[in-house]
Amino acid sequence: METRSAIRRKQQPKTLNNGLEQPHRHPLVIVWGTILVVLLMIALILNQTFLNARFINHEISRSNLSSTLMETVNSNLSQYGISTTALSDKEANKLVTQAVDQVYSGKEINLNLQPVINNVDNSASQMAARYGISAGVTNSMTSGVSGEVASAINSQLNTSQVKQFTSMISIAKTVDHVIALISAIGLGLMILVAVLRKYFIRSFSWVGLWSSLITYVLILGLGEIVNQIGSNYPDFSSFTAQLGTDFHSQAISSWLILLIFTIVLFGWRIVRGVLKRR
Repeated sequence: METRSAIRRKQQPKTLNNGLEQPHRHPLVIVWGTILVVLLMIALILNQTFLNARFINHEISRSNLSSTLMETVNSNLSQYGISTTALSDKEANKLVTQAVDQVYSGKEINLNLQPVINNVDNSASQMAARYGISAGVTNSMTSGVSGEVASAINSQLNTSQVKQFTSMISIAKTVDHVIALISAIGLGLMILVAVLRKYFIRSFSWVGLWSSLITYVLILGLGEIVNQIGSNYPDFSSFTAQLGTDFHSQAISSWLILLIFTIVLFGWRIVRGVLKRR
């Protein structure tokens, strides 16, 4: 018959093993959880900002790029004696928006220039009518002007780098979606296991803390990269500065969700600890 001391010695290793099992597992959970959360956050932030056609169109509409395009087109038309504006701010914004949407969809830019051409034809017809020239004659005269309008706009939007930039955007969007999908699936599995084994709050409070810190640093770094790119292109420095500022605002909005989640987990740990002491 076994003595009490013998029974205690047999049970003691089991107790120690059970007590050591979770701490050995948590550091690895924290490391991988942090990596997956950071990757998911950055992928989502990029998908909402630089890789989002709506975000870029909004930024362009608030910049002077459309006005620059309009001035270029109208200056090219001055040699034809047409003083009226052929391209309004509204039409310039439409063309730029159309170009951005096509680039971000992986398509070649194919702008609808008919409204601009119609403006040119109407201006030429009105001028010719003052001298008694028929509309048929003015139509043939303005065919060259129409070509000049298309050339001026294409020189601004259909540059030699457009195809390369379109390819880069398509690749970046694909990589971003793959990273987001893999991170979300991996993180979901880790959370499920953590909940079932009852170490979710203990581990993922630290995951949230480290992820918040790393993600914030990366947001600052990406914003600085945008400003650095703008310094290399003085003509677009104001636009890139605006882009960097709005990127930071949008990214911080997403980051705050992660921070609030982290605070809630740590708060729950504190509350649970107080309740256990009672």
